[in-house]
Amino acid sequence: MLLDKFLPKYEFNEIHTVTVDAPLERVFTAMRELTPAELSPLVFWMLDLRNLPAKLMGKTPPSVTQQSKPFLDQMYEGGFLPLAEVSNSEIVFGMIGQPWKLTGGEEPEVPSPQAFLDFDDQAFAKIAANLVVAVDGEGRIHCNTETRIHVPDPNTRRKFAFYWRIISMGSGWIRVLWLKAIKGKAERMLS
Repeated sequence: MLLDKFLPKYEFNEIHTVTVDAPLERVFTAMRELTPAELSPLVFWMLDLRNLPAKLMGKTPPSVTQQSKPFLDQMYEGGFLPLAEVSNSEIVFGMIGQPWKLTGGEEPEVPSPQAFLDFDDQAFAKIAANLVVAVDGEGRIHCNTETRIHVPDPNTRRKFAFYWRIISMGSGWIRVLWLKAIKGKAERMLS
């Protein structure tokens, strides 16, 4: 996996999978082209809940505003960095931040995949995730997502661990709903 190149070492992770009844190429297209309008409203409710402290403190968090523009593209505009992509296989994206802070903390300048790899400030968490489409040994198509978080400093890791305990269930639900939307889009594309 390309994800291994960008975050081989991590302390926190989550993996989610869905089986899709559509050709691999269509699943990958659905991953790239899925729009916010095709996602469950619960996704945005959970994102808004996560961003509420920042809003209350006068900081404007990134938001998804265009219902017809691909969700991935809007994530990139909102602070995630596209790290790598192999057509019909895997998309990797990431960010570096301090999400345990109420307002999201500092946002370091990370302009490229190489800058992501080289970043080494112990006060930050490195977050990388992927979307993968693959065929299993029985010929079934699976769409997976894995999120990994590396927090090298023990002090910072304790802060992140507390935050992770609070948000990990919601974070997981967002990914499950995202995969279900990809599945639905890919299977509808067959009609």
